[in-house]
Amino acid sequence: MTTIDPQEDYPDPRDELQRQADASIGAEQSGALTDQGPDPHRRIDEIIARIQAERRETLRFHLASPLLQFDVLPRPAPPDQPDQPDLGDTILVASGELLLRVPADAEAGPVPDTAGPPGAADEAPPPFDVADGLLRERGYQQVTPPFHMVLPVRKYVFEGREADQLLLDRDQIRADSGAELDLNYVVTAGHLVKADDYPRKTAAHRCYSPEWIRSHPVTRKVTVAVIDTGINHEGRTDGWLAGIPEGGDNLDPLNVFPVQDVVNGQIVPGDDLLDLSAGHGTFVAGVVEQVAPACTIVVYRAVDTEGMGTSEDVGNAIIQAANDGADIINLSLGTMTVDNLPPVAFTAALDTVADAHPDVLIVASAGNTGLEAPMFPAAMKGVVGVGALAADLTPAPWSNHGFWVNCSAVGVGIISTFVDGIEPHTDTSTGEVVTEQFGPDAWAIWSGTSFSAPQIAGAVAQLCQLNDVGPAAALGQLLAGRPALPGFGFVVPILPGT
Repeated sequence: MTTIDPQEDYPDPRDELQRQADASIGAEQSGALTDQGPDPHRRIDEIIARIQAERRETLRFHLASPLLQFDVLPRPAPPDQPDQPDLGDTILVASGELLLRVPADAEAGPVPDTAGPPGAADEAPPPFDVADGLLRERGYQQVTPPFHMVLPVRKYVFEGREADQLLLDRDQIRADSGAELDLNYVVTAGHLVKADDYPRKTAAHRCYSPEWIRSHPVTRKVTVAVIDTGINHEGRTDGWLAGIPEGGDNLDPLNVFPVQDVVNGQIVPGDDLLDLSAGHGTFVAGVVEQVAPACTIVVYRAVDTEGMGTSEDVGNAIIQAANDGADIINLSLGTMTVDNLPPVAFTAALDTVADAHPDVLIVASAGNTGLEAPMFPAAMKGVVGVGALAADLTPAPWSNHGFWVNCSAVGVGIISTFVDGIEPHTDTSTGEVVTEQFGPDAWAIWSGTSFSAPQIAGAVAQLCQLNDVGPAAALGQLLAGRPALPGFGFVVPILPGT
């Protein structure tokens, strides 16, 4: 059986000078992700408020596919964990939306009149039918999704309904119907829930495939699906990412916000800068390719260039990826919830995949809030939740942790493929916004559990190929004999980090 030796198989390609330069960047990024100061959430609250305002402004353009609008559900520290910091504005929900889980064979359209012949009334209607009626009584309208929907949920909208009222409606209708009804949580790429962790330029690049790939025959075809911001390797000439399909459905547009105008139905952005999460999916895909260069990688776009999507969008992408033949699905994104229970869109998606594709392995990042509060889907049963470590394999202070984290990999100062464009970041010493120009063959350094998770996904894919085993067996081989850290699971060093 072939195993992974990080020092032999994934040596650091940087010289000492480059490593020292990158180390300062990794330290800045790690500091930006760590709660500190009397009001640690001020910056992220400001960022969220700005994003909300800019998105509300887009409503005047009457876009055919309106941009995601969201509201904030402030959540204080749990009473049984007073030492946890105030979570502030970290739980976001799609404005005015509730999701109702229905059987997979239920019709997507409005529920028909259930009036029937005498005696039919004696049969209790199913809970989702009861919930549908209660939602309509309260003024909610069922909407048809603008794309092919494989997720067994229905979406209901009440425009202008405040987030706290949505929560009350959810709880009351749940109690009265017994149906699985939930908020449509906004899922974010990991860095959005903290301020100022931006990708930074590095001269380091991986100009080779690990020698062991050439010395060990690949015996199994493995596909890794990356559900993220999409992919953008336009203009890339160094061969990295070249085999990943790129098109209209999964192309990361890089620069959308702020929206300045709409011309012939096309958004005209208001600046020439990369958006908050532009290139996130490209970076994650590059991590997978570094670890498993012989695997097939496919990328799905489920969150936008500011790192925001809905649990409905992500759940739909999970099922689609499994239906398309993915063996392993990487999710470098997540959400916390008001009751520490998984969103109904995720439970519906994972149940669907488990029934139809039981061998698919799902890997997800644990999140960057430094809390024990579960992040979903990482904390869900059957999902491999991945935390982050520093380069010396000690816990990253900003990584989420807890019994639900299965394993951890280095997440500070990871280098990977990036996109062509101008990236703004805040100079931590002066507070000024400065910019860096990335070229067509760019590599960047970035920190977060978003970049720990794809290392695990890639390593599982690698062992599947080299040992001719399925994902579950490969995961067992990867974790076997590893030391463990409380709250961080098994320690799995792969890429060196900084």
